[in-house]
Amino acid sequence: MTRLWPEGDPIWVTPGEDGLPIEFTWQGRSHAVAGIAARWRVRTGWWTEEAWREYIRLITSEGLLCTLYRDLHSGAWYCARLYD
Repeated sequence: MTRLWPEGDPIWVTPGEDGLPIEFTWQGRSHAVAGIAARWRVRTGWWTEEAWREYIRLITSEGLLCTLYRDLHSGAWYCARLYD
């Protein structure tokens, strides 16, 4: 089962030197990042209220596979999807 938060669930990210997450806190728990599986940017709605996001699919040291995104306008991070 996959859990999806289309508008994202807010998280706190500790970035590495390259700006990618090395750890994040979500729902009161810290998760160390074991590896990055994919990274992509999405820019939609340029003709209306624009969304500009950088998505990162990663796996944690506990084995969670999830997709996080950073709002490139505000810099805020969110959890968008958790794969079971």
